[in-house]
Order: sequence, then C-alpha cells, then structure tokens
Amino acid sequence: MLNRKTVALSLVLVLLAVITSACAPGAAVVPDREVSISVDTALEAQNAGMAGLMGGQVEWTEAQFSSFLTVLLQQNTGENNPIQSITTWFEPGNQIFIRAELSDGVLLGGNTIDLVGTVGVENNHLQVNISEAAANGYSVSGAAVQPVNAWINYVLADPNMGVAVNVETGEGTLTVGLGG
Repeated sequence: MLNRKTVALSLVLVLLAVITSACAPGAAVVPDREVSISVDTALEAQNAGMAGLMGGQVEWTEAQFSSFLTVLLQQNTGENNPIQSITTWFEPGNQIFIRAELSDGVLLGGNTIDLVGTVGVENNHLQVNISEAAANGYSVSGAAVQPVNAWINYVLADPNMGVAVNVETGEGTLTVGLGG
C-alpha cells in the first residue's frame, strides 16, 4: 500500500511541475540552510520514529526527515523514479518548506520544485497545507495546489503512520506528539 502511495506522490510532484510551467512568474522561497541526505541519517529517522511510537513523541531534524523521505521514495519507486531527492526545512509556526529535485529531462528549464506551506494535525493525522508551489521561475497558489495537498494528505492518512495528536516546528525540527 505504501509503495502505491509513494508512486502516486511522485507523480503528483511531476504533475505540479507541469502546472507551474504555465503559471505566473514568481518563486517560492525556501530557507538558505544546507540539509544533507544520507541512508545512515534515514535509518536514524526510522529509529527515532519507532522510539516515538513507543514513547508518545518523535522529533526529527531536517536532515533526518529529508533523508527518510528521499530513501523511502527511492526504495519504493525503483530506477525510473523522476525524483532524486526531497529536502525539507522547518520554521517556527508550523511552517514547512519542501524542495523536490527531479531527474534530468523531467522538467524543461530546471530540475527543482519548491513548496511552501504549513503542517498540522486533523482527524489524528498529520496534514500538510501547501500554499505556494514554484518551478523554473513560475509559481502557483490557491486552488491550483489543492490536488497536491490532497495527495500528500492521502499518504499521511495511512493507518501505519500512527495517530498524531499535535505537531510543532522549530528552526530545523519537527516534533509530532503521538497517541494510542
């Protein structure tokens, strides 16, 4: 089930790239912090998540969360995956920034899609509300990003993701309170 959802999310990001290519000039601004991605850091994130399920709360750094998403996506989509990496940044006020680095040739004129939004909890599931998306100097907002929100939140609503009771972001951290 997660494999199908991961592939669907990958396709939504590519669709978003196509949508932004025909929209208004602009760019979503992501923080200017380097976030390193590695398999070892993804394993740290996985271990933190498992410990969080037992302890009732999990805190991830930007590197852990980015590594986990990237490795999970790579393992579940195979060699034809159009996304090379997903980098996330967290800021106070439940702000989330996401950059998807695409494979060469997926998007004309560049290889990145930037998303800006917030993260919260709804119906005991983590929810993301993307407010702006940009690629190649063009951006979209409002109703145009709603399909992206729907697919991201579909993936997050998987019962295997646990029961979230609250979420808080700090500079560089995401903390999720989990319930039973």
